[in-house]
Amino acid sequence: MVPTKKVLVLGATGKQGAAVVDALLDLPSSSPTLEILALTRSPESAKIKSLIETAKAKGVTVTPVKGDLKDSPAPVFEAHPRVDTVFVVTTIGNEDAIGKAWVDAAIDKGEASQIVLTSVDRGGEDKSWVNPTDVPHFLQKHAIEVYLRDRADELEKNGRKFRWTILRPTAFLDNTNPGMFGKLVSVRDIGLFAAKAVGNPEQWDRRAVSLAGDSITYAQARETFKRVVGSDMPQTYTIFGQGMLWAIADVGKMFEFFRTEGYGADIQVLRKEEPRLQTFEAWLKESSGWKNEMSGL
Repeated sequence: MVPTKKVLVLGATGKQGAAVVDALLDLPSSSPTLEILALTRSPESAKIKSLIETAKAKGVTVTPVKGDLKDSPAPVFEAHPRVDTVFVVTTIGNEDAIGKAWVDAAIDKGEASQIVLTSVDRGGEDKSWVNPTDVPHFLQKHAIEVYLRDRADELEKNGRKFRWTILRPTAFLDNTNPGMFGKLVSVRDIGLFAAKAVGNPEQWDRRAVSLAGDSITYAQARETFKRVVGSDMPQTYTIFGQGMLWAIADVGKMFEFFRTEGYGADIQVLRKEEPRLQTFEAWLKESSGWKNEMSGL
């Protein structure tokens, strides 16, 4: 009998974490049997209860785990001392320390054999390793990547097999606003690639993959939105207002990075590996909040 694979998903009810859980539930039947440990601040929420029922219908167990990304990970691994894979996501604010703490806890306390880390692209798969940039949260994500790689190398030298995969998304289609066009990726597609790594860890071992599904100008996005949805694209097309975006300390440097360096994901290569990658138009139709407001639907 094939043993059940335990996968701890950090931020399981957040955008990226939820996308990972959804994609794990849709892995082919040939994949390992999973138990998903869903880290959430609200284990009794309606969202978690719905997720548990959806997973149950697909033969997957989802176990809610109370916790916060920014809290100490120790209690999580005390309650669940053996996991196979940990999906690590960090949010803005002391990311470096938080990410490294989860890497250490997963390896040392959880005895994990794989970490899938979501980070950010900084100019392509090779350049990202040597280009932390001066964007504060980019730089911190780079530090976590290097730390994970170095810890894995150390484990390997000591005879412990440990696998890692780093996903480097470009800007999120789900957070787009008038200043953030170019190479974009949907959160759903981050989940698809994370699930690939979980389902086939040998193939995805030691891969750092920059992710994008489309490259589009703001003018092209407005035209596509009008054609697909049937109305003009809102000027503050994001969960954040433009004013709030610019209140975030590192946004100015981030936009300077877009202007002077830019993302480097190879969309054609990615699409060969995952044909379901969403363009802006596909995202509008399949995943966005506008999908039910389209003309004729």
